[in-house]
Amino acid sequence: MESQLWAIGIKEDSSSLSDLKSRLKELASVSQFKVPKKGLRVGTLDSLMSLSDDLVKLDMLAEGTVMKVFRTLVELKDEDPTINGVKIETYMTKQWEWDEAKFQMKTPLRELSESISSRIGGLEEELKMKVMEVNNLKQQLQGAERKQQGNLMVRGLTDLITEADIFPGGYTETEFMTCVFVVVPKHGYKEWNESYMTMAQYVVPNSAKLITEDMEYGLFRVIVFKKTVDAFKTAAREKRYTIRDFTFEKSKAEDDVQKKDADQAEFARLQGLLTNWCAINFAEAFTMMLHLKAIRIFAESVLRYGLKAAGGGMRPNFKSYIVVPKRGKAEALRKLMAGLYGGSAVMIDGEADADGAVPGAGGEFYPYVSVSIETAPPMV
Repeated sequence: MESQLWAIGIKEDSSSLSDLKSRLKELASVSQFKVPKKGLRVGTLDSLMSLSDDLVKLDMLAEGTVMKVFRTLVELKDEDPTINGVKIETYMTKQWEWDEAKFQMKTPLRELSESISSRIGGLEEELKMKVMEVNNLKQQLQGAERKQQGNLMVRGLTDLITEADIFPGGYTETEFMTCVFVVVPKHGYKEWNESYMTMAQYVVPNSAKLITEDMEYGLFRVIVFKKTVDAFKTAAREKRYTIRDFTFEKSKAEDDVQKKDADQAEFARLQGLLTNWCAINFAEAFTMMLHLKAIRIFAESVLRYGLKAAGGGMRPNFKSYIVVPKRGKAEALRKLMAGLYGGSAVMIDGEADADGAVPGAGGEFYPYVSVSIETAPPMV
């Protein structure tokens, strides 16, 4: 099946559900869309036309939020979301119905639509905050990881240099002596070992120690008298060696490990909370979006097909279905349905022809009311 389903509204005396299923069986499956047309308030024609235009925007915003939650959940869980454990298509075609406890049908349509849209907007804001919190921590972890990556020219040194490297053989740094750390290309070891003691006055003889090396470079420690440190660094740079400034803190390496472990644990916790939040609120947002779709079908169908006398009053003259196109059959399905309903596009006053525009229809015009429902983000 295609990921985009269609909610449609047709004139009440048009095809029955069984007839439509039979006609479309090669191209799509069809089920009833339980729009509560007897319960929702029609209001005035002007208010309905104005609302129909706005519903297109509210619908797009709602669907955008639903798809954001969908993507986030897939990234976290690597599986398609469900509606409380039920596949999206199954829920839409077999289980969804209007939730009167949350959305009272006697409420004016505009107030009802804006209330639903506001709730969905609140979920989007909450999602942004939660994703930002997770991403900020993720960036911290990535920053810590980057410090341990790369070659010796750029990577952090905290986890490489130990106390024994700073204070070798009983040596204690004083106001007169200090350590200098130099990155030397592997091919230059011989020259380095022959020259480092003469790069400046007061370099401690034989104090060079290879601390670690990677594929290209080695990191050496040299003990130098402080009054000649600048001269030593200048001479080293002239020979194309790289000076790595480093201040030893006894507990820094251990503190960094503990912080990384704590950050990883917190990241896992926040990811778990976000995953649960998305699973719960995807169902909530999707269900609310379907309520907006139902209101759209109601408003556009009343504008298209009008009202008819029934039981001493007037009621909407349409019925609604969910059409699920088979993979690759959407275009052929549209052509077939255009043939079926080509003569049924009638405005509320009965004066417009079948090819006329319909208020609120938006996008391509069809000879029946059609509202698309995305069940998954479009493939990128």
